[in-house]
Amino acid sequence: MRKYVAVDVGGTKIAVGIGEESGGFLGTSVLSTDTAWSQDKVLDHIAETVNQLVSETGVERGQLMRLGLGSPGPLDGPRLLETSNLHSWMGLNWETGLASRLNLPVSVQNDATAAGLGEWLYGAGRGTENCIYVTVSTGIGAGIVASGRLYAGSRGNAGEFGHIVMDPSGPECPAGHKGCLESMASGTAIRRQGQAKQPQSAYLTRLEAVETKDVFDGYEAGDAVCRAIIEEAADRLGLGLSYLIDLFNPEKIILGGGVATHAPATYRERVWNAATLWSLKTMAAVVELVPAQLGGDSGLKGALAVAVTAHRE
Repeated sequence: MRKYVAVDVGGTKIAVGIGEESGGFLGTSVLSTDTAWSQDKVLDHIAETVNQLVSETGVERGQLMRLGLGSPGPLDGPRLLETSNLHSWMGLNWETGLASRLNLPVSVQNDATAAGLGEWLYGAGRGTENCIYVTVSTGIGAGIVASGRLYAGSRGNAGEFGHIVMDPSGPECPAGHKGCLESMASGTAIRRQGQAKQPQSAYLTRLEAVETKDVFDGYEAGDAVCRAIIEEAADRLGLGLSYLIDLFNPEKIILGGGVATHAPATYRERVWNAATLWSLKTMAAVVELVPAQLGGDSGLKGALAVAVTAHRE
């Protein structure tokens, strides 16, 4: 039976697994990411972990078809460009580096794109031909499946949904823009607004430090300042989703990521009300907003989906 290697690269950890086409894993392992590692060292550690898992699971080398990897972006094909917390890895070529060490074909996708592919193959998007996965966490990103195929763009960076400019006079974004969706509706943006408006909030003023969860807690407790922050973020996100609805005409939009997953139902309802209000009625009538299903497994299952779909092609 065919087996696949999945690698999910994050800023704090790297998850590695040996999986099957069905989506199950025979074995997994997690490395703590050390950003001081050289490029060769991170590739060596991943290869060593794969070899250890192969030994532990009893998988034969001939059964391994391909390695799929989800990487932070931006990418230039399989090559990592500069990221905010992995500066020393800039220029790292995941494909050539791992293929030479493991003698396996390697496929690389942006992490949000990979997670979207995972939801399409193994999660909330199963059975659809057109769906979009949107992750709302510290940042915002998207993975797009169109006509039954992953849409990754010319160099693998399609789905940078969080960097769509919503208001050119809005807050600055680390990418250098002003008023992008990520700077107005992400968990980071909600935390920043909560910290700025803490003195005005009866709920937040009691806290020594304000985090995103605190603003949501205040929102659920009925605090007017927290409610205004969350409702504005939800409206902005919904407006952004309306662009995706009108551009791609999807069957489903799958909402995932730490913020969207743990937010109360009233937040998601407000997001969807804004999305359907601002999209064409004919488009809104055929799209469904659903929660992501893979949860904490989204990264590794996304990487597995990258390997499986690439092998099928």
